[in-house]
Amino acid sequence: MSQGVFDFGQSEGPLRPKKPERLILMVLLETPVSSQALEIATGIQTANRLQAKLRPLKHLHISLQHIRDDNRLREKYVFAAKCAANSVSADAFDVCFDRIVTFPGGRPDKRATVLLGGSTPLMDLQRKLGAALISNGLRGTLSFNPHITLFYSSRSVVPQQIDPLRFTVRTFSLVHSERGLTKYNILESC
Repeated sequence: MSQGVFDFGQSEGPLRPKKPERLILMVLLETPVSSQALEIATGIQTANRLQAKLRPLKHLHISLQHIRDDNRLREKYVFAAKCAANSVSADAFDVCFDRIVTFPGGRPDKRATVLLGGSTPLMDLQRKLGAALISNGLRGTLSFNPHITLFYSSRSVVPQQIDPLRFTVRTFSLVHSERGLTKYNILESC
């Protein structure tokens, strides 16, 4: 006869936040652009003698609208977000990211070092999506600080200009991000 085992709330696998399911609208970078961004990040790390894990190639993005975090993905919010996303259209447009900064705040051991930049059409797309989310009963924001997170570190880098990373935005996506698992599920591409 074997003795029973008690769980006591311990689980295998990565620690996930209380609300691990995130719904977000974003521009996912195409692979050649992501590769260029990671080359920039590696150069910044080397120049600043930083040890930090780079964001995964397939996860580099520009966040357009953070819709909500939940303990489980809820279909009514997914449906409303899809309706909002599909109500907005934009022609392809160019963006330019030409500055590196580390955002202040957050956890001291996990400060985001990012590329900053953008374009007027990117700002317009973000505002249109915010208005569409609001008209579909969801939270939307009309303000925006376009950035691409490269890595998290305990140390900041000196803000600086870089050779511009230029690319064309052709689509945006509604993504279910499984927080703590570094997993993106594309629910809709527009």
